[in-house]
Amino acid sequence: MTQQPIALYLVSGFLGAGKTTFLRRLLERLADRKTGLLVNEFGSVGIDGALLQRNGIQMAELNNGSIFCACLKDSFVKTLKAFSDTPIDLLLIEASGMADPASMPAVLERLAPYLPRPYDYRGAVCLVDCTTVLDYLDMLLPLQNQVATADLIVLNKTDLVSEEQVQEIQQSVRTFNPEAAVYRTTYSDVPAELLEGLVNHGRSGDSSNTPWNRPAVYTLETPPLQGGQEAVRQFCQAIAPLTLRIKGTLVTEEGTLFVDGVCSQLELAPAPEHMPQGTLVLIGKGSDYFDQELETAWEQAFHVPCPLM
Repeated sequence: MTQQPIALYLVSGFLGAGKTTFLRRLLERLADRKTGLLVNEFGSVGIDGALLQRNGIQMAELNNGSIFCACLKDSFVKTLKAFSDTPIDLLLIEASGMADPASMPAVLERLAPYLPRPYDYRGAVCLVDCTTVLDYLDMLLPLQNQVATADLIVLNKTDLVSEEQVQEIQQSVRTFNPEAAVYRTTYSDVPAELLEGLVNHGRSGDSSNTPWNRPAVYTLETPPLQGGQEAVRQFCQAIAPLTLRIKGTLVTEEGTLFVDGVCSQLELAPAPEHMPQGTLVLIGKGSDYFDQELETAWEQAFHVPCPLM
């Protein structure tokens, strides 16, 4: 008796594009489906997994690299095989913001003979941050391949840019992928029907992710800090020019804050209780002076030495 294949969807998008919000909305709409979730993050500590955790979801996290890099590919393959032996209807994969997913079809093809149940790869959804994509698209190969291999491109945060900028972004992504459907939205709000009707067009290639070109990732495990939101904001604004991403929680005099920053954009909000407390992950742009600048910014904001790991 042939077993029903597991529908598989890959969700990509550069740092801060809105992947986690997209998945939270999608999981709510798929509450009646038996769903598996694989979350991949570049940092050594998972942040997105804690935000997505909910009852009834079988979830796995693969951290400290890209699932398409040799550093994590073996673990990725083992996790895919393990999920195929569970009673799920579909599997959602959230790739790291720096992941290059071009090799996804090849990974599944090589793995297929060894799976207890087959996967039906429905395709890739790429979320595009309209506020930052034009700054990075022409110079970052992983981002280019996220767009090029997508079957649905979601232009997110369209409310934060002009219509002329949205048109320019759409033309730019079309140079890398002239065929994929494009959907404009805000707050990562995408109808589940678009995912259900997704068709994989088989775009594939070699991933550019290697252990030698991965960005610098810093994890801060911090005790309760002096000061509140203003001190956190001062630190983040000081270090933002040297970072691609800041995400995590800080325990302050005003409570535990969830910190989410991309470039000059910064969101501070009360942190959910189930998130790791006092854990902040930063992805640097590669400056030789990053460690020094990080330590200086931390000490000026919080008046204690930086707990750099």
